[in-house]
Amino acid sequence: MAEVRGVTPKEALALEGRVALVTGASRGLGRALALALGAAGAAVACAARSVEGVEDTAARIREAGGQARAFALDVTQGDQIAATVAAVEQGLGSLDILVNNAGINLEKRFVELTDEDWEGILGTNLTAMFRCCRAVAPSMIARGRGKIVNIGSMWGRLGVPRYSAYCVSKAGVDALTRCLAIEWARHNIQVNCVAPGYLRTDFSREKMMEPRIRDLILSKIPARRMGEPDEMGPLAVYLASSASDFMTGQTVYIDGGETVTW
Repeated sequence: MAEVRGVTPKEALALEGRVALVTGASRGLGRALALALGAAGAAVACAARSVEGVEDTAARIREAGGQARAFALDVTQGDQIAATVAAVEQGLGSLDILVNNAGINLEKRFVELTDEDWEGILGTNLTAMFRCCRAVAPSMIARGRGKIVNIGSMWGRLGVPRYSAYCVSKAGVDALTRCLAIEWARHNIQVNCVAPGYLRTDFSREKMMEPRIRDLILSKIPARRMGEPDEMGPLAVYLASSASDFMTGQTVYIDGGETVTW
């Protein structure tokens, strides 16, 4: 097995001794990402509004032999973000990894969007991500290392009717990722974005119950299937590990090939 910088690929991907914070970790993609990081050896702070959900995620990591704690967090509340980061670092140690996953969606015609709708989507999907990054930055900069994985969407690249607020918020995630990557590269902090396509989550499951919509969605995916949340985990582990130290500012699409066709 070839070695890079004196370590094997397996060693480079290991996360033992690292502390990770995953937002929106109570279910779906967030839960899958937290479980993957825990399986790779990281101590995982699982955070979300649903206390019961994050407790369950943390329990699953511990049952598999990992280390994890649950934290109640509403990412739309800036004071809660700062308090949660402080509590994580006090309870688990200095944060090495931040996975910004928390987000919401809304289907509505553009002319029907209210100010509250727009601000709610942008506030949860983009402003909260900015605040989370800002909260973990001082410690990462002081220690000269850090990994930030932002969860975007292929819809941040594509125009999708009735989802304009969501698309704009995810396009903002791409831009935030690039800007932070450039600004923090000199501090050895890598910032990258994972942009999934259609995944089998609660949101898509409801859509897929209608045969016409299901057939339309699948017809646009070259792989002719939806992705599973746990298929995102290995990439998140790579981006959170030292194996990706020379990769920053990138958005990686995992969408069964859909964005290639546009």
